[in-house]
Amino acid sequence: MSALTVPGSASSWSRRRVRQVVGSVAVVLLVVVMALDTRFLTRDEVAALAPKPFDPAATAGELWNRTRADVPGTAAPLAQVVPALQTDVKAAATSFKAATPSQNAYTFPVTVLGTVAEAGDSGVRVQVDGVAAPTVVTVAAGPALNGSVVRDAAGFTFAQAPDQTRFQQVGDELRKLMTAELQKAGPLAGKTVKVVGVLNVVAPANTVPAAKPVVVQPISVEVVS
Repeated sequence: MSALTVPGSASSWSRRRVRQVVGSVAVVLLVVVMALDTRFLTRDEVAALAPKPFDPAATAGELWNRTRADVPGTAAPLAQVVPALQTDVKAAATSFKAATPSQNAYTFPVTVLGTVAEAGDSGVRVQVDGVAAPTVVTVAAGPALNGSVVRDAAGFTFAQAPDQTRFQQVGDELRKLMTAELQKAGPLAGKTVKVVGVLNVVAPANTVPAAKPVVVQPISVEVVS
């Protein structure tokens, strides 16, 4: 008797074998291509790509440098800003390019030019032409310095900090830089000064009473004479 054969079985097996070989070759080629296209990083390169830890002092330094570079170009004379605030705060905010860190709160970039009538631990009272009594103008000093105002004016928001503590720390570090700026200016009593700074205004009623003191947070202080 002749052996029993299944028609086409040998050719089917051959086709399967060919497909297996082709598939294996394709996998090998894919692995080779991926290996050639892969860049292997050193330990230092991996470390450089890792997220940097948040540094309040470094962040404050960047904000300080940016603010000192940008604010002088947008700051308006306080003698123009104060009367506008006493009439319509929202209109003044539009006219003088104030930032709005929160509802009914504004930070105005301003310049103060005047004579120091009194220099105390918590502020320097300045007589400014164009700002009439009963409005008192004070450049903050000592415990009255508020780095959070400068932080807000620079556009740094809570969402940019990891948490509330370090958000506040940015303001604290800015306060240190403001303190150093005032100390660099030296004794100011009786001097004519030019101050570039930020005026923080909270005005739910959309006007600022004339009797309310105006407190400017300084970013630069220059003795003119």
